[in-house]
Amino acid sequence: MSEPLLKVRDLGVRFGATTVLKDVSFDLFAGETLGLVGESGSGKSTLARALLRLVPVSGGEVLWRGRNLLGCDAAEMRNHRRELQIVFQDPLSSLNPRMTAGQILAEPLSIFERALSLRDRQLRIDAMLERVGLGKAAARRYPHEFSGGQCQRIGIARAMMLNPTLLVCDEPVSSLDVSIQGQIVNLLFDLQRDFGIAMLFISHNLAVVRHLSHRVLVIYRGRQVEIAPRDTLFAAPVHPYTRGLLAAASGVALSAAEPPATDVPVPSGCVFRDRCAYRQDACAAAQPNLEAVGPEHLVACRRARDLMS
Repeated sequence: MSEPLLKVRDLGVRFGATTVLKDVSFDLFAGETLGLVGESGSGKSTLARALLRLVPVSGGEVLWRGRNLLGCDAAEMRNHRRELQIVFQDPLSSLNPRMTAGQILAEPLSIFERALSLRDRQLRIDAMLERVGLGKAAARRYPHEFSGGQCQRIGIARAMMLNPTLLVCDEPVSSLDVSIQGQIVNLLFDLQRDFGIAMLFISHNLAVVRHLSHRVLVIYRGRQVEIAPRDTLFAAPVHPYTRGLLAAASGVALSAAEPPATDVPVPSGCVFRDRCAYRQDACAAAQPNLEAVGPEHLVACRRARDLMS
């Protein structure tokens, strides 16, 4: 396998006295989609923003092509941003209501490709609007004139205007009607195939993650608990939390020992200890490290081997 585009090592984020992310580490390769799943409040969106330096980071490294983004000054980070783009969760609120779709798509070009002539800029805008299924006539319309799905297509088009290498998708379909979600997912799938971009795809919709992702990272209370190739994770999840997520998605009731998550302090030891049906006294000692249980399959659980047998 080639050298990863993105290496994240021991990434941490704190908001005041609250630890939101701790010791998150993973790689992302060219042309790959890494799915990031977990319940609401688990730290998924914070992780996405931390990678792009949109929130302060308390520790760790974010290595992009070998360069630690956390050590870049503003000018160097600005140069990296054309390769690192994001699609936000709420399509309407992420668009400037006072700008037409054409102006929204022109903005990244005016910042990063100032040498483009007006004609070439318009040709780029028209081509991208066509590519995302809106048509060039959409350039003259304002965000409030579009549906939610159409606004998300504009957001995707804006992110793709600079031909990025990495596209971070932060719950891009969660606010859309179910009938529209599939269209947006297929659009992202086609764009990745055609442009060869890497994607970090964040969602709580496991069916969507399974469709798009090559590997899946599971996060709980700001700690990664499992990462594996997609087919491995869905066929044979190991961590009790991952098993619970998949069981809930398939309509299987969780056991009484696994109540819904609540907004309570993170316990000592394993972060999932207070909900785990398989916990032991030793689980209170310390958060377990990720350990390999199979090819590219890492799990943070003291009982991982027992659960596989």
